[in-house]
Amino acid sequence: MRAIIETLDQALGVVERFAALIAGLLILALMSLVCAEVLGRGLFNHAIRGSIDIVEQLMVALVALGIAYCQSHFGNVRMTLVSDRCRGRAKWLSELFALAVALFVVVILTKGSWLNFMRSWNNGGDTPEIGIPLWPGILLVTCALGLLALRLALQSAEALRLLAQPGDGSKLFGHPADAIETTPYE
Repeated sequence: MRAIIETLDQALGVVERFAALIAGLLILALMSLVCAEVLGRGLFNHAIRGSIDIVEQLMVALVALGIAYCQSHFGNVRMTLVSDRCRGRAKWLSELFALAVALFVVVILTKGSWLNFMRSWNNGGDTPEIGIPLWPGILLVTCALGLLALRLALQSAEALRLLAQPGDGSKLFGHPADAIETTPYE
């Protein structure tokens, strides 16, 4: 089971890194657009037409595409007050609970995002100034949430495996089981 989880983690990591790279390139494009907008207004007294519409669409992409990569490194804000102080099976049970709650919420958000995409696809809809269609951004959010759900499911499977074998190490969690030493507050 451990080998399967690690193989899936590597494959999912490739997709997550690619999505994060795209997000980084979109940040570069957004910064370039903002610089061009400022220079255009300052030097030529002329704004870039539709820049707000473009920024709105880019923001959706760069916010959504990095979420799964961040979760794979446990960089998201998460409540570890309990799980970091637990050891053995209690630690992995608390991790499993937290991941299950997160997965439940992400699945609901993914379903809602998909329904929103379908509504936008069927009814149309575009940005007010230059008419960029809204559905690509909504579909991107749906895909990014799906990728996050896959990451959370994989981490849940690893936590479940470690619950059964608490002495076994974990590459997904980045440390051997029970490696986190807790010290009492003074």
